[in-house]
Amino acid sequence: MPRVVPPLTDSKIKKAKPKEKLYKLFDGDGLYLEIKPNGTKTFRIKYRFGGKEKIYTIGKYPDVTLAEAREELKKIKTLIRKNIDPVMEKRGKSKKSQQDDKYLLKNIADEFFALKSHELSSTHLERQKVRVRNYVLPKLGEKDIRTITKRDVIEVIKDVKNVKTPSTKNTDKSETAKRVHILLRQIFKFALHNDYTDKNVPEMIDLATIVPKSEKRNLKAVTNEKEIRKIYKLLDNYPGYEITKLALKFLALTALRPGNVQKLQVEWIEEDKIIFPASEMKTKREFRLPLTDTLKNIINEAKEINKGSKYLFPAPMNIGKHLSENTLNLAHKRLEITNHNAHGWRSSFSTICYEHQKEHGFSVEVIESQLAHAIGSKVTRAYMRSDFFEERRRLLEWWEEFLGGSRV
Repeated sequence: MPRVVPPLTDSKIKKAKPKEKLYKLFDGDGLYLEIKPNGTKTFRIKYRFGGKEKIYTIGKYPDVTLAEAREELKKIKTLIRKNIDPVMEKRGKSKKSQQDDKYLLKNIADEFFALKSHELSSTHLERQKVRVRNYVLPKLGEKDIRTITKRDVIEVIKDVKNVKTPSTKNTDKSETAKRVHILLRQIFKFALHNDYTDKNVPEMIDLATIVPKSEKRNLKAVTNEKEIRKIYKLLDNYPGYEITKLALKFLALTALRPGNVQKLQVEWIEEDKIIFPASEMKTKREFRLPLTDTLKNIINEAKEINKGSKYLFPAPMNIGKHLSENTLNLAHKRLEITNHNAHGWRSSFSTICYEHQKEHGFSVEVIESQLAHAIGSKVTRAYMRSDFFEERRRLLEWWEEFLGGSRV
């Protein structure tokens, strides 16, 4: 007479302690709990198929309960009755699931950004990722790209205006909708040429028919010579943190992008220059900033204040983080500067330098190089090796004198 196996109970499973060697607690009909020396408890099923003994793993306890394990046993028995091997069935589904996952938009977007990481600056790349995360993935992330319809994409674009994000500053988000549409076209183009889909759905959409044109807003930038000098002098009266004031002056004197000033790391600074890595630049090319005596003084003052931080201009309340662009823009507002902001210094520098070209004598290439703009065609850039380093140093010295009022 065969021995009757008493069924397992939750209490018995909980009380089961690990031993020196692996052991099993049986529930009946091939279902058992395997207990390893490290304490791991796993439900498995022993069965015979095609004359061979096989093991089917259900999962670990307590992730899988005793009741769930017994339900799985019923499914296994049903498969065997249909002459289907449960292990092979599970492997087939797992393989199919992995194959299907590669078509999910969220995974294709990850591949797309991995490719673009070699072309875009870290700041621009992160901005693009945030757009996808905020506006695209909530609706389309889990969808198979082959099943995404024109209606799906239109709904995403139309809904941009309703999505609230920390950076939302106004109700007119037409420009954001436009950027999301462009980004989706790029992702679908990537998918099309990598055989994930056979059509670029966003390309079929005329954005002008579903999103109103955004209001054209001029960037806040003062180009009047007397006015920009007044604004520069106001920076010395900034009532907030000293590190913020130094960052404002550094920004004004170099005409760099605010993001480059914010993220400036101490280790990039050398005796007569700062070398910004290609990964931090919009052009994806290393940028050498020549240092004037005034810039060196600002750097030395900042180093005295920020001891312990890897950033030259750390956040006032957390030296582990860098200043934000919002901090620099708010600083202008605190000084009651309403017609100029952090990014405006680039426009001021560009406009005034061009208007005084005969006076300072520096070429278009020198001015554009200081703004870290790509110069000329791809062919021109391929042959042009100079970054006009010394010329830019003298141009920055001219700019300092101009802002200080010693040049009329």
